[in-house]
Amino acid sequence: MSLTEIARFISQHDCFLVTSHARPDGDALGSELGLALGLHSAGKKVDVVNHDPHPSTYSELPGIERILISDRVPHLEYDAAFVLECGDMGRPELRGLEKLRVINIDHHITNQNFGEFNWNDTSAAAAGEMIYRLLRQAGIPVDARIATNLYVALFTDTGSFQYRGTTAQTLETAADLVRAGADPSFAARIIYNSNPYEKIRLLGMVLTTLRRDPSGRIAWIRLTQEMLRESGANKADTEGLVNYPLSIQEVQVVAFIREGGEGSFRVSLRSKGDVDVAAVAHRFGGGGHVNASGFELNGLYDEVLETVLQQLRPLVI
Repeated sequence: MSLTEIARFISQHDCFLVTSHARPDGDALGSELGLALGLHSAGKKVDVVNHDPHPSTYSELPGIERILISDRVPHLEYDAAFVLECGDMGRPELRGLEKLRVINIDHHITNQNFGEFNWNDTSAAAAGEMIYRLLRQAGIPVDARIATNLYVALFTDTGSFQYRGTTAQTLETAADLVRAGADPSFAARIIYNSNPYEKIRLLGMVLTTLRRDPSGRIAWIRLTQEMLRESGANKADTEGLVNYPLSIQEVQVVAFIREGGEGSFRVSLRSKGDVDVAAVAHRFGGGGHVNASGFELNGLYDEVLETVLQQLRPLVI
C-alpha cells in the first residue's frame, strides 16, 4: 500500500487503533502519539494501546496520558490498526490484533510485510519521519504537540542524529518540525537530563560488569534480575544503558545482555560506522537497524555470551 493509499484510507474511515512494539522506545512512543493526535484532530476516534508502560523519560510527551496499557485490543470495531515500527505481528504482544485489518508502517529492512496494508521505507531514519509524511499527505495540520512527538521520535531513533541513517531528508524533516513548534531543547532535556534516581543506580551496577574482548573492539555488559530488585529500577529504565560502552574510543560493537525469566536473555546490539549488527540479529529471529538491533536467546548466561561473541568477532576483524 502506498503513502497515497493510506492517506485515502484515513479519509474514508473513522475509527483506528494505534500501537507499536512491546517495551516502547522514543520512536515508538513519539510516532504513536504524533499519529494519534493527528487523527484525533481530523475528527477520528483513536485508541493508543501498548503492552508495556513507557519509560519515565517520556512522561512529558504531549498526549502520553492517552496510552492504554493492556495485553489485548479493547474491541474489534476498529476500521484498522496502525502497527508502527514492528517487524512482525508478534512484536506488539496484543491479543486480538490478528483479527483486525492491519496497516503496517515500518522502516526496518527485516520487516515481514505482515499487514493487509504494508508501507516499509528503509530509507527513513525513524518511523516518526514516515508519520510526518503521512500526516502531510492526508492534509492533517501538524501542530506543536504533534511536532514535539515526531521530533522526539527522530531524535531518539537517530541517536541524537549520530547514526548513519541520518540523512539530509531527516534533518529537513526535523527542521520542519521545529518550525511547527517542536522545541529541540525539550527533547534533549527529557532524553539526557530527566533520568530517575533508580536508573542511575542501575547504571552503576551494570557498568561494573563491563568487559572487552582481547582486541578491545567488542564490549559487553550484563543486567540481572537481582540488579533490578536492588536498584528499585524497572524494565523501562534499562533503555539507553547499552550506549554507554559504545562511547569507549576503541569499541566498535557493544552487546547488552539482559536476564529475563527461565533462562531467557534479551540481547541488544549497538555499533559504530559500517558494522552491521542487524545482520546478526536477523540470524536469531530479531531485527533492527545497521547500528542498533536486538534479539532473544535461551540458555545459560556463559553460553549466550559466547554465542553472541562468536557472531560479533568477524564484524571487527
